[in-house]
Amino acid sequence: MRTKPLTTPRPAHRGRPVAPRRSRAARDSDTAAVARAAMAAIEPVVELLLDLGVTSPEAESLLRSLFVHRSREWLARQNGGRNPSDVHIALVTGIHRNFVSRLLSEPPKIAAARARKGHRAARLLLAWHSEPLYLDSSGKPRDLSERGSAPSFEALANRWVPGSAPSVVLQELHRAGVVQPLADQRVRVRSRSMRVPGVNPSSITAMGKLAKALLETAMQNLRADSQERVFCESVPPIDVDAARVAVVREVINRRASAFLQSLEAELASEGGRQPARKSGKRVKVSLTVFEAIGKPKLVWEG
Repeated sequence: MRTKPLTTPRPAHRGRPVAPRRSRAARDSDTAAVARAAMAAIEPVVELLLDLGVTSPEAESLLRSLFVHRSREWLARQNGGRNPSDVHIALVTGIHRNFVSRLLSEPPKIAAARARKGHRAARLLLAWHSEPLYLDSSGKPRDLSERGSAPSFEALANRWVPGSAPSVVLQELHRAGVVQPLADQRVRVRSRSMRVPGVNPSSITAMGKLAKALLETAMQNLRADSQERVFCESVPPIDVDAARVAVVREVINRRASAFLQSLEAELASEGGRQPARKSGKRVKVSLTVFEAIGKPKLVWEG
């Protein structure tokens, strides 16, 4: 019986130690840890979507669409400006290439199927403003009894928000400020939608630009070396009595406004200067100052 001689396997890289391969579980753990750390930047957006009456399925649909569009731009920047293939986008996003092609065929938005379902309480408000049974002789929404047969709030909630207790639905609408409790356990509708007053496309656009600029600055510093970092500093937070917050905010407002005004003049002078050697490129430079007010903490005495 013949046997093969035993041989010692050759190292993959002569003269260099081979780094041990990390397990998939370890890599997944790292990804989860980074994702949890990034949640702090996403949490305010979630609260904004709740104020707008956007549901979780609608938000997930919008994020998926935006994820694909931004991935195409991100990959193109790393590829000399050439648009990546749908297969490449599918690889980095984890979304099937057929869906990638469909999502790229239109601007980022909530999927039509999700938008039609919408917020269940919003459908209740629409019915209250449109169904003849719930309108008075002038065509305006009736004041309704909280309980009882139709037309009542209980009947309206059971029809349009099935599976949720009418009292819980009423509590949520009252929290959102879209209904007003009246005497004798009656309720009056005050709005057609779940949106918070003052939150509109114009104010959200302005807020979005500010938040985007701040996040892009932080991400630039996160990725760049010391020479490419841009200014992004803050003073350590201090604990003050809630009664003194207005005074502190006035100090911040006065000092920051004076600083921005003086800096604006210097930047305007630099913007109009013509250098001896022109690079052929123009870069926008700006500065934003904001105050951060944390949520109040309860102080127990005794």
